Amino acid sequence: MIGTIRSFKPQVRARMLAGIERTAKAVAAMADAPAPEIHLDEGTKAVMNDAAVVGQAERVLKVAFGDKFNVSPANTTSEDYSEYVNAGVPSMFFNIGVYEPDRVAAARNGSGPPLPGNHSPQFAPVPKPTIRTGVTAMTLAVLSAFDQRARGQ
Repeated sequence: MIGTIRSFKPQVRARMLAGIERTAKAVAAMADAPAPEIHLDEGTKAVMNDAAVVGQAERVLKVAFGDKFNVSPANTTSEDYSEYVNAGVPSMFFNIGVYEPDRVAAARNGSGPPLPGNHSPQFAPVPKPTIRTGVTAMTLAVLSAFDQRARGQ
């Protein structure tokens, strides 16, 4: 069996991994089957954004994008980028919209199909506004972080 374990807290992740091992052994014992071979690879950890970096970027991005900017609730994004975060590099991982606003609205209200995510073969961002928005947002976020650091915050 192959799967991904994601959590917001390392101690919860450790308990989940231990629970998988206990469950596999218990199911085998219950069925009077041989003990299972268990190989748990921790893989990448969840990305946890730095609150100060997010706060600064949020202020700048709200001004730049107005009501087109919104903050997503925390999720357990699992990317190798988490290695930077877990090494203590203050940072944030964020997403930009890639579809036409009408298509997004239709997907949200159920009158249109769901939007394919970035790992789907149907993922097809609208190139020009997506790239322009991404470059602008990333540039503003980085410059605001530099400004914050220059002010000693």
